[in-house]
Amino acid sequence: MDRIAGALGIDRMAAAHGIHRIVNTNMAEGVRLVSVRRGVDPRRFALFAFGGAAGLHATDIARQLGLSRVIVPRVAAVLSAWGMLATDLRFEVSKSHIGDTSVLDGAAVKRLFEEMEAEGLARLRASFAGPARAARSVDMRYGEQVFEIAVPLDGVDWSAADPLPQIVERFHRRHEALYTYAMPEQESVLVNARVTVSGVLEELPQEPRLEAASPSPPVTMRQIYLDGGWVEAAVYDFEALAPEQQIAGPAIVESAMTTVLLRPGDHAIVTEHGWLDITI
Repeated sequence: MDRIAGALGIDRMAAAHGIHRIVNTNMAEGVRLVSVRRGVDPRRFALFAFGGAAGLHATDIARQLGLSRVIVPRVAAVLSAWGMLATDLRFEVSKSHIGDTSVLDGAAVKRLFEEMEAEGLARLRASFAGPARAARSVDMRYGEQVFEIAVPLDGVDWSAADPLPQIVERFHRRHEALYTYAMPEQESVLVNARVTVSGVLEELPQEPRLEAASPSPPVTMRQIYLDGGWVEAAVYDFEALAPEQQIAGPAIVESAMTTVLLRPGDHAIVTEHGWLDITI
């Protein structure tokens, strides 16, 4: 019976390992979608891991992508929430204004943007009294196209009585930057006008630096099932790590909110903020 139970345990661990591998492969493919398929080589970058489960997957995903470095913040599990609290407060106002630019009233377009910016600023001031900035943009397309592109309007001289020629010129340049060509002889269509009003935080919250201390020893040793077999791994308390402490895999770094897995061959250095800088 013990042998049967042991065999079942191994089978379950192997199945779990297979599922884990499939999940990591899917996540690696997600990185490829936003990098390789857009002409960016991910091997030039480090993989930044956030989310409570990220530390279990990050080093394997990095290997699949050919990356050599992974960064795991001490607050990885709540990093998204921290980002929400640290980002500028922003309101977006948009209005459809479909029309060929050759027949639109430039002065009316100018007033439209001014009204939208005033609306966004009024909404911002209801909850924020600090410095603010506004950014304007449009969604435009050529007359024969069935899709539009976003065109930032930074640098447009809004003191001009008719800003439309400047807007159209920026549309042509943006289209050429995205698709390598422009068609200035074709009619351009303004589809949406957009204004973003942001309340600018004066200073981002800073994570405290760790005080100098001696390296923290493992709290225990643990058998873990990894890559088809059992290995013994040292287990560390994430909160007890000292700056510049070095950890060699296989190892596990645990906290109340996250678990980080260092595979054989991985090497982590603890930064001054308590983050893990992992070399694959």
